[in-house]
Amino acid sequence: MRAATAATILACLSLALSSTHAAQGEETAVSYTAAQATQGESGYQERCAECHGVNLEGFGLVPSLGGSYFADRWGDTTIDQLALDIRRMPPGAEDSLSQSLITQILAYILQHNGLDSGAIPLPENFASLGTLVIPKQQLGAADTDTATPLRYNSNGPLAQSSRLQSISPVTDAMLLDPPADDWLHWRRTSDSLGHSPLSQITRNNVTDLQLAWSWSLPAGANMMTPLVHDGVLFAYSFGDVLQAIDATTGDLLWSFERELDGEVPPDSKKGVAIYDDKILIPTSDIHLVALYVKTGQIAWDLDVDIGDEDGHWFKSAPIIANGKAIIGLTGRQAVEGGDFILAVDMQSGEEVWRFYTIARPGEPGGDTWNDLPLEQRTGGSVWIPGSFDPELNLVYFGPAPTYDTRRLRLDPDDRNNNNDALYTNSTVALNADTGELVWHYQHARNDQLDHDWAYERQIIEIPVNGVTRKVVVTGGKLAIFEAMDAATGEYLFSIDLDMQNVVAEIDPSTGDKTLFPNAIPALDDVLSEYSLPGICPDWLGARNMQSTSYNPATGILFIPISDTCLDDDSGERWQKYPDGSTDGSFGIIKAVNLQTRQVEWTARQAAPQAAANLTTDSGLLFIGSVDRWIKALNQDSGEVLWQRRLDNAVNSYPVTYRVDGKQYLAVATNSGGIHTRTMRTAAQINLPPAGATLWVFALPE
Repeated sequence: MRAATAATILACLSLALSSTHAAQGEETAVSYTAAQATQGESGYQERCAECHGVNLEGFGLVPSLGGSYFADRWGDTTIDQLALDIRRMPPGAEDSLSQSLITQILAYILQHNGLDSGAIPLPENFASLGTLVIPKQQLGAADTDTATPLRYNSNGPLAQSSRLQSISPVTDAMLLDPPADDWLHWRRTSDSLGHSPLSQITRNNVTDLQLAWSWSLPAGANMMTPLVHDGVLFAYSFGDVLQAIDATTGDLLWSFERELDGEVPPDSKKGVAIYDDKILIPTSDIHLVALYVKTGQIAWDLDVDIGDEDGHWFKSAPIIANGKAIIGLTGRQAVEGGDFILAVDMQSGEEVWRFYTIARPGEPGGDTWNDLPLEQRTGGSVWIPGSFDPELNLVYFGPAPTYDTRRLRLDPDDRNNNNDALYTNSTVALNADTGELVWHYQHARNDQLDHDWAYERQIIEIPVNGVTRKVVVTGGKLAIFEAMDAATGEYLFSIDLDMQNVVAEIDPSTGDKTLFPNAIPALDDVLSEYSLPGICPDWLGARNMQSTSYNPATGILFIPISDTCLDDDSGERWQKYPDGSTDGSFGIIKAVNLQTRQVEWTARQAAPQAAANLTTDSGLLFIGSVDRWIKALNQDSGEVLWQRRLDNAVNSYPVTYRVDGKQYLAVATNSGGIHTRTMRTAAQINLPPAGATLWVFALPE
């Protein structure tokens, strides 16, 4: 079956968009036979599915013919109106369907939407159809509110895709030790290193890198991380669109679009998770939907219980640990009681456990909230996917600060209360099977300046005081990086990259921080833009969601940094250490040796990075910036070896993979999230107002 052209799609719209009126007078409910529906299914698949989808799901401009969308559009209307539209199908071959086939297709559509068949057949003339009403109250037994995939590609039906047919199940062993060719996790491995062992693209030949293929994405703040398995690339885009694409050619294999209620705003997310024969997507309406990898059909759909609150987002990607998908929620506003992390069984789709990132009154950590009742405790958002250590059976997450800092300021006359606000700005280590808190370490107590420690937790083995230890390394907006023992949470060391003037001193034994007096707001201070005048960095942070990458062979951590502060009196941005050679260069990359805790090199560029870092075994460091550049740097020096300017900001997570012996580099562009939008103004960068593309590069044959 050929793919629908733009003209075909527009013509198909008439079937689902025609207006009708409720029937009156002598009209009765429709009836059809099972035989009619069976015959109609064959007719529909042959004549209609190309435009409306194999499962009546629609896609993009073509609305669904199932579920609540169909019920709202066609319920309580006479069925002759729908029949008249079917008669104009398929586009370009109007009036080619027999009256008998039209009736059979109608019967199939009714059956798909939950109306039971009966002994009385649906009549085969329009006059009789005009007396029969589609009863809205009986629709929905075969609910398709969650859209199923558009299952064809440019080469024909989905069943003909050899890559999909041969794709193998993703096992626990594969996730813990991914094949070098694949990218199976947000940062490729469960320890979140952001490093690939591939080495076909080298420092010597990277200058030959050229475009292999590209794919237009839905417009919006895409922050996707493509996953790649057995030559199939899965791209999760803004607007809750997941597409399976041939990773070598860019051919679409199947596409899924979540049908959102009009009141649910779509949002950007980091990506999806893959396990066994399923791929799991977090949706904008707070569902976790598992699709079969080979077909894109829904395996199960979990409506996550968030109570009466409607201020939650999914912004991160799930991680897989012992057959469970684990993901945290983010508050797009001050959600009463804060956010939480939950685990879901990948086979059954049932919730297994949840951990609240805001400590409850009467529970451990509950006395750190200045005696606030639960409904006044907010925050603890999880913006970034967690990490997993299978040996310790622990998952690590970093909850963000609270949304209401003023309630956590202590009156000078009342210093008895504890206002640390656990578990904000902490690393929490949870038992992967039960969600039980095993340990926590709070990097910043009672954060009043929105200086999150909410980013990736990397699990690394390095020498500490002459002894090799497994540590968790993470850094917050202040560009202070800290290491804790992965098993116990014991504080080990801090590395301050000197991009801040908030922390005056760090206790070398405990990591406790003493702040400069001007970084502590008074009880009645009103904070503007989450900052105090002269504070560096401001809420944007010296580092943000642009993830670091770590090369385990060299022990070097590569850190993207923004050299920017905000003067609240003028609203102007400024650099912490400006001079003639760096004036206007807001972007910094630092290479830090975690064994010596020294900076090996620093490189500057005009615009800050908006993409995550990516390292390879061949000594390359790939970065992407606000001003549309994707670059390959020499890991040893920071020298730019290759660069290509793309169509929009590189505000995503690049990946590299190999298919049939050929290595590829993939990265998504888009109009950018809040960091990119803010930094393009600071650096005076002009970007297109819309537009998003998945770019894939490779060496020439």
